[in-house]
Amino acid sequence: MKSENIVQDRQPQPQEEEEIMQQEEEEEQRFHVLAVDDSVIDRKLLEKLLKASSYQVTCVESGEKALEYLGLLHHSSPASSSSQHHHQGHKVNLIMTDFSMPGTSGYDLLKRIKGSSWKDVPVVVMSSENVPSRISMCLEGGAEEFMLKPLQLSDLHKIQAHLLKSLPHS
Repeated sequence: MKSENIVQDRQPQPQEEEEIMQQEEEEEQRFHVLAVDDSVIDRKLLEKLLKASSYQVTCVESGEKALEYLGLLHHSSPASSSSQHHHQGHKVNLIMTDFSMPGTSGYDLLKRIKGSSWKDVPVVVMSSENVPSRISMCLEGGAEEFMLKPLQLSDLHKIQAHLLKSLPHS
């Protein structure tokens, strides 16, 4: 029998345990971005760009799914403001949404978020159409940024300042 095929049951060494704990801590410290886009291609591209920038990413395909994820679906009153960017165990530092989606549009999603306990979480609206009135409407409605698609890695540098604002102040 070859020795390389033998799997040994051994306890992790203290140094390995420390490294595992450090990796888990880093995972918790990474910024979590909720990406909302009805286009599979745009969603996959956004996910790839965000992960390449070491962000934790959750992708959903509609405004309704985003509201559900945030716990805002079927709630007539805003959730308790004691949740510091958390709901049902989810922590979100930034929400990036497409503007044009069937059902709940990116603008509708923005308005719902800004009228809820998630109001302090930065929202970035994206669109493939450069329509000045749409851009103004979103920025006046509370969006931190309006970005034109297709996004590039360099675009993500613009959102870092917004992510830092989302951290709890100590």
